[in-house]
Amino acid sequence: MRPGTLTYALSLIKPSGETTALGIRTVTVSDATLGGNPGWLIADARTGTVVPTSDSVFVARADLMPERWIATIGRSQFGASFTRDSVFGAVQSYQGRASFSLPVPANVLLSAGMVERVIELLPLRDGYRAGVSLLLVDGLEPRVVPAEIIVERSEQVTAGNGAVDAWRVALRWGAMEQRLWIARDGTRVVRTEQALTDGVLISLLQP
Repeated sequence: MRPGTLTYALSLIKPSGETTALGIRTVTVSDATLGGNPGWLIADARTGTVVPTSDSVFVARADLMPERWIATIGRSQFGASFTRDSVFGAVQSYQGRASFSLPVPANVLLSAGMVERVIELLPLRDGYRAGVSLLLVDGLEPRVVPAEIIVERSEQVTAGNGAVDAWRVALRWGAMEQRLWIARDGTRVVRTEQALTDGVLISLLQP
């Protein structure tokens, strides 16, 4: 992992073909120290959206194990701390407030920013597959779900300053799927897509 900032334009392509701009997403990786231990801070913020969101994930420098996750979505707040095999924290939203504690596997991935940075580090190639776990926060009770990372093919996409040769990677969990395009020569995520109930959410790297 390396320090730096990536900026993405967010948009929604509706079933009718209409495209709606949804603001800007900024992902920053920086050096950080937590509890005296060196690590990385992966900060992911969305601005210009109807509901601003932000999350900060601290991971250990040595093995990228998660140590702390703090997130906000509008007025909703989430905070969690991690050990080697468990997570505990609290959620506060319009549904109320609740604390939680549950076991987590060593390969658990958290925020979108963390997912993307970890996938960039993988030895991607034709036919590559890997199993991971995702910690999902979609209510007052977070849950861990198994997921799979699959390299579907190599293709060219338009992002940043022009055409980029990229690996098209699928991240699948249950009935859900996200696609990511990772530059073959720069190991950076240049585009993501995820189907929603009202269209397809696009995150596109900006120059």
